[in-house]
Amino acid sequence: MNFVRNLLYCGLLGFCLSSVAEYPQRPIRLIVPAAPGGAIDVVGRLVGQRLGVILSQNVVVDNRAGANYIIGSDLVAKSPADGYTLLVTAGGHTINPVVYKKLPYDTFRDFTPISLICNSSGLVVTVHPSVNLQNLQQLIDYAKVNPGKMIFVSAGWGNSTHLAGELFQVMAQVKFTHVPYRSAGPAITDLLGGQVPLMFAPSPVVVPMVQAGRLRALAFTGLKRSAQLPLVPTVDESGLPGYESTGWYGLYGPRGLPAVVVKRLNEAIVKIVHLNEVLERFNSLNLEAIGSTVEEFSQFLHKDYERYVMVAKVAHIEPQ
Repeated sequence: MNFVRNLLYCGLLGFCLSSVAEYPQRPIRLIVPAAPGGAIDVVGRLVGQRLGVILSQNVVVDNRAGANYIIGSDLVAKSPADGYTLLVTAGGHTINPVVYKKLPYDTFRDFTPISLICNSSGLVVTVHPSVNLQNLQQLIDYAKVNPGKMIFVSAGWGNSTHLAGELFQVMAQVKFTHVPYRSAGPAITDLLGGQVPLMFAPSPVVVPMVQAGRLRALAFTGLKRSAQLPLVPTVDESGLPGYESTGWYGLYGPRGLPAVVVKRLNEAIVKIVHLNEVLERFNSLNLEAIGSTVEEFSQFLHKDYERYVMVAKVAHIEPQ
């Protein structure tokens, strides 16, 4: 009896290992926790298309917007750890545990880091062309004379586009009125339409709009000027020394993702970010290709979390 049981166990184990080794055997769902049109969506679709080619399987991008990436992230956290539901997300992932009192998942325990895909060297302090502001000092001067009158929109409470604005207010000693959206796409749509005046906006989306004259850039939030917007000064050189706000995009699976699946996906991401057409696209979007190891990504996440703990403290942001 024990012999038969052991034989069945070995057969089942061999079948499972074979299934994992042959991953993927069916389409993969890539959760983008934001609405179409935002920076995560742009990166997710760019990477997802190439991932499907490398893995010889369809990769279906599934936008699940809401609550600063929490809705889509929670879906992945509660999915089977089989590699068929993945998450591409951004800095809000490590900001959320800082600005929310309670999350439906544990940011570090309930996900398997796969790779840091790329970095964004900064956000763009952007206004609609109808706004009578030509540079950052004019924005600061206006806000000091009119406290609370200037509205700035973000991709959601606790999003990097929100914290960048909060940090700016602290350092410039001004007061804006913050209006959070469900995600970056709708916020940028209203900015383009002139319904709202100001956003610390994700560069992968707004750089082409600035270049086309549809939006006006007042400053760049990285410590170095954007190669795509070389005439736009940084916030640091525009009167707020030391100001910096950058972003990133990474790939995850649920907790307990088999090591062989993680390895396959990590190798695919590293290959994707070094493709010539992807590098060219990243450059045009103001993104720096990374393609980190799993260990590097895990270490980065903890450091990024600690960074936002400090930012929230300086900006006096209380968890909601």
